Amino acid sequence: MNAILQEPWTERFREADTPYLSPGKVGELFGLRVQELAERAHVHRNTPTARPQAAQLQKYLQEMIRLLAAATAMTGDEGRAVFLLRNQPLKAFEYKTAEALVQEGRTDAVVAYLESLAGGAGG
Repeated sequence: MNAILQEPWTERFREADTPYLSPGKVGELFGLRVQELAERAHVHRNTPTARPQAAQLQKYLQEMIRLLAAATAMTGDEGRAVFLLRNQPLKAFEYKTAEALVQEGRTDAVVAYLESLAGGAGG
């Protein structure tokens, strides 16, 4: 498992007494209703509540938490990181937001970009 996804990042968002992430907890942090998470994860609207362990949903949740960890490391503030991920168009990615890029399956590229910015590169 990626080092960024180790404690305390995943534990905080884990569904009680289960090995998977909670759609409700992740959605709450990002200001998204559970149905909006389903749409972004490209799963049926009932999946987050009926089958929160679904692989495709869990992959999306993991990617969002991974992105959050990278953005928080860059900004030093989780609230600011959430705002930037949802709202800041990224010039290097045709002015798409990081959140939109996760939906396209481009999380690795966005994390690398954020890490380069945190490291002082021009991006």
